Amino acid sequence: MVEQSFSVEGEKATLRAIEPAAGGNAPLASVPVVYLHVFEGDGADVWRRLGEGTRQSMALVAIEPRSWDNDLTPWPAPPTFRGARPYEGFAESQLELLGRAIMPEAEALLAQHGMAPAFSALAGYSLAGLFTAWAATRCSLFECVASVSGSLWYPDFVKYVAGNRPNSTVRRAYFSLGDAEPRTRNRTMRSVLEDTRRVAERFEQFGTATRFELNPGNHFTDEDLRTARGIRWLLDSDAETGPAGETR
Repeated sequence: MVEQSFSVEGEKATLRAIEPAAGGNAPLASVPVVYLHVFEGDGADVWRRLGEGTRQSMALVAIEPRSWDNDLTPWPAPPTFRGARPYEGFAESQLELLGRAIMPEAEALLAQHGMAPAFSALAGYSLAGLFTAWAATRCSLFECVASVSGSLWYPDFVKYVAGNRPNSTVRRAYFSLGDAEPRTRNRTMRSVLEDTRRVAERFEQFGTATRFELNPGNHFTDEDLRTARGIRWLLDSDAETGPAGETR
């Protein structure tokens, strides 16, 4: 197994992948590469969950942004909790860094171990799930996206998605939510279930193979397990689609 950490312009990232069997002069082995923004750590818990059972050939690049609240939000917005700071909305800069520097560095490391991307996917939980859904409308870097318990309640995000279609390169999109998340006391976040449904329906409207699932629990339940579940769905071309069919 390949496991290598690297740093790009102040952001830490960890690449994990299964090294293919030696093939002599064979060309580089193609593997799907999933980029995952994490709140803290190096993605080890998600990688472990992905390895339960039969591990599919893939690479996972876990990225710890410099500022979770600011680097993953698409535009400035008021704070959602008393005493918290406003969101500054630096997602455009984060996406630029991802495409310009982080992805090329990860691909160079993969090449050193005999691998090349079959395609690239983007996944994220909470605000990183918001970033994922937003990035799908802003670039052609990714074929698959997973917004897991995404903060799609973010002010004006549903309105934004209504006016901006996913990029034509996005062929699969996964959305999920905990069934207790809409019961939050926070007024801003109460609409998250309806907001997530509307975003998923928008992706499906443009021909993206789309899945929306409800999982037991609140926003902080089984984060690594839910994330791994979304990633597995992205990589399974035979998986059932359709946001109307909520799965528990």
